[in-house]
Amino acid sequence: MTFRPSGTPGTGTVMWMDFMRRNDDKIVTVDQTGRAILYDPVTHTVRALPTMVTPKSWNLSLAVGDDLYVMETIPWPDKDGSGKCRRSVIEALIHCEERRPNPNPNGGIWKEGDDCFWRPLPPPPCVHAAGYRGLGAGEICGYAAVGNSHILVSTMSYGTYSFDTASSAWRKAGDWKLPFLGRAEYVPEHGIWFGFSAVDDGVLGAWDLSSTVKQQQQQPPLVVHSGCDGFTVPEAHVSHVIHLGAGKLCIAKLFMVDRRETLSKSCSVSEGGDKNFTMLTGVEVVRGCSDKLHIIKHKSCRYSFGEHDTPVSVL
Repeated sequence: MTFRPSGTPGTGTVMWMDFMRRNDDKIVTVDQTGRAILYDPVTHTVRALPTMVTPKSWNLSLAVGDDLYVMETIPWPDKDGSGKCRRSVIEALIHCEERRPNPNPNGGIWKEGDDCFWRPLPPPPCVHAAGYRGLGAGEICGYAAVGNSHILVSTMSYGTYSFDTASSAWRKAGDWKLPFLGRAEYVPEHGIWFGFSAVDDGVLGAWDLSSTVKQQQQQPPLVVHSGCDGFTVPEAHVSHVIHLGAGKLCIAKLFMVDRRETLSKSCSVSEGGDKNFTMLTGVEVVRGCSDKLHIIKHKSCRYSFGEHDTPVSVL
C-alpha cells in the first residue's frame, strides 16, 4: 500500500508525511497540512482521522496507553507576550471507546467502536525561561514513554522534564540529560529501556527510567547495561529500536552513502549522488547467571532505497 501527501508535485510546495505507531499497532500518518489517516495492518483498511489542531514539522511521537502524543523536536511557547495563542507544538490523538447501536441483532444491543480527537497540550516549562533559545538549546534530544501515564523528554541545555498524561502537567525531572539519543524503547520482559548511547550512537545501552517520573532526581537514570557496540554505520541520520516481543529487538540504522564523482574506467561515465540505506539487525536480550543482562546480536541485513527515496521511519 502506498501513501502520498496532499499537494501537487512540481509546484514548489514542501510535501511530506509522518508515520507513527499506536500501541495497538495501527499506523497514524499525518501530512504537512495536518490531515491524518489511520491504517490497520491486520485488516488492511484505511480511515480518515480528524485534522490536527495545527500542522507539525520535525516531529517525534510516543504511544502512551491508547493515545498517541506528537510533538515538534524544537518546542516554543504556545502563547506570545500578549497572551495570544500561537500554534501548539504538542498534541495528543486521544482514543476513546464509543458504544453505538449494533445493526446486527445477533451481535448484542451495543457495538463497540472507537473514535479519536486531537487535544493541544502545553509545551515543556523551559520555553518560558528568560532568554529561551529553541534552536539548539531547547531541542529535544532524548525521550521515552514511562508506563501508561508519563513521558520523559530531554533538551540540549535545559535539562529533563516529565509530563503526566492524566493531568497534562509538566515537572522538572532533573538538570541532567537522558543518557540516550532519540527514543528509548521499553522492554517489559526485563522492565528496562533500550536506546543508543548519547556518547556513541553506535552503542546500544539499557537504563532503568522508572524512578525518574516519581520525583526530581539529582543524577541521570541508572545504567543497567553499559552497552553493546557494533551498530555504527556511515553518516547515520535516523536510528530506531523496535521491540518485537519476547525480549527481541530490531535495530534499524538509516544512513546515506556519498557517491562522489568517480570515473568508470570501463565506460568513462561519471557517477554521483547519494544512496540511501537501512541496516537492520536482530538483537536478543537474555538474563544469565546472577540475573546478569546479556545483549546478543544476530543477523544483519542492508536494504537499499536508491538515490531518490529517503526513509525516515521504521515501525
